[in-house]
Amino acid sequence: MNFGEDYGKVVTIVDIADASRVLVQGENFPRVIYPLKRLTLTKHKVPIQRGARGGTLLKAAKKIDLAGKWAASPIAKKMAQRTTRARLTDLERFQVMINRKKRSLAIRKKVKASAPKPSAAKKVISKKK
Repeated sequence: MNFGEDYGKVVTIVDIADASRVLVQGENFPRVIYPLKRLTLTKHKVPIQRGARGGTLLKAAKKIDLAGKWAASPIAKKMAQRTTRARLTDLERFQVMINRKKRSLAIRKKVKASAPKPSAAKKVISKKK
């Protein structure tokens, strides 16, 4: 889900209602018709028949470890990071800022040390007249 109070919940498309709405169901989400605009499709696929019952869907999702695959996906990691950062206290935000500055300084020092030094000898360009 990419919008509203259900943001971040993982659901599976069970059936297609029409061109803009689908029937969805999740592990902790009831079976409802939802607009496609509020869904973000991923590459994770549950092998079920169209219109499968809830129990069949849950068994198939557990069989392929859908929750584990979702947790390992970049989208889920980014959402978890965003939630973690939203819950930080002032002190923790300050510590994050200091650590970012230290990391940036270390990277700049490494880049500067590994950069090739300019040659002492200069090329002389002769002009033809």
